[in-house]
Amino acid sequence: MKKDEIVANFVIIAFFVFMLYDSFKLHKIQRFGDVGSGFWPILALSAAIILSIALLISNLKKYQGRKKQPSGEASTSPAAEIDLKNRRKKFVLSAICLLGYILIMPYIGFILATIVYVFAFILALEERRNLVLALSPFLLTALIVIVFAKFIGMPLPRGVDFFAAFSRFIY
Repeated sequence: MKKDEIVANFVIIAFFVFMLYDSFKLHKIQRFGDVGSGFWPILALSAAIILSIALLISNLKKYQGRKKQPSGEASTSPAAEIDLKNRRKKFVLSAICLLGYILIMPYIGFILATIVYVFAFILALEERRNLVLALSPFLLTALIVIVFAKFIGMPLPRGVDFFAAFSRFIY
């Protein structure tokens, strides 16, 4: 456990706290039984803060445990270096997938962009099971559309031209 990971935990917690503070501006209850537009962000960010604090505590315990042990890791093993390169490659590919998702969503709409993104992300994480590759993009997209578009009533990006017509046909 390195100090930079602990610092990153603090930065993430600070970000979530800032976003939670901002999300309270959204929380307005219009009528009885309506949770308001800020309910879900407040709920999600509160959970993220709690989980981030738990991760920070876990990392601090690991850091304290390793700090007490004598340090003898001057060089890393070849297997550890390969694992680090593999993790970096997955991270870069995941970031590229996310950037592509953000860029294409306004044009092709939420449904198609999410299906493509989930498929690409699964491939970037080197998942090769055919059933997972075939079902996950469609099931995850359907679940998100049902929850957000139908249940919560949140509008999702529909795309332009043909893609907008396709999105209107679906939801």
